[in-house]
Amino acid sequence: MKEDPRDIIVPIRMNFLEKEKIKKRANKTGKNLSSFIRESALGCEIKQKPDKIFYDVTTREMGKFMRTLSELERLLYHRNFIDERILKNEIAEWRKFRTQIRDRYL
Repeated sequence: MKEDPRDIIVPIRMNFLEKEKIKKRANKTGKNLSSFIRESALGCEIKQKPDKIFYDVTTREMGKFMRTLSELERLLYHRNFIDERILKNEIAEWRKFRTQIRDRYL
């Protein structure tokens, strides 16, 4: 189902500084000016787009989790054994990581 075309223009008045400030906020969210203003006016919650540091930290942490899970998978496959201490530690680390992401970026 196609979305209705946006063919209605609603002019609004603002000064140069207001426009630049709104433009900066729109860029931080990864939206263009039109989308940002429309979604703001419709009451949508608009969140800032995470920066490169967020992606670097998240990628590094996810890599650690993947390596540990791969190790647990290898133990299970070859020895039919799961080290519960490692598994419980990994679950605790994962929960801590999720909380940090939620508190810091969401």
